[in-house]
Amino acid sequence: MIFGTITVTDDVVSTHRNSYLLGSLTVVSVRRPILIPSLIIGASGAAWGLAFSDLLFLSEMIATGIVSAGALFLGVQCGQLQLVSRDLKNTELSSAVWGQYHDLHQHRHAIVEGVRKSKTHQTTYPAPTVEGL
Repeated sequence: MIFGTITVTDDVVSTHRNSYLLGSLTVVSVRRPILIPSLIIGASGAAWGLAFSDLLFLSEMIATGIVSAGALFLGVQCGQLQLVSRDLKNTELSSAVWGQYHDLHQHRHAIVEGVRKSKTHQTTYPAPTVEGL
């Protein structure tokens, strides 16, 4: 599941916000930006539940366990695909796509393969000549 769209063609990658020429992309990364906060929330919830287990009702312990497990699951599954181009230096990244880490990782491989093909098949144009000198 991806929030937004990613379309990879022979020479262009299009997201729901921007389109980039594959030849101009320098970095394609997939990260888990909420993994650390979710680990903190999950571990804190589990520790709190264990510390107060003698005072909590069964339903409260179950709710604490579900929230802790849900935070851990969300942190592991949620990912962010970022596309960095040479043309975007000193600007805010506007092409970040969120979704399931596994799906974004597959798209990253397709984009990297497209970048590799575009770099090897770049056409070079002859330098202009000045005639009559």
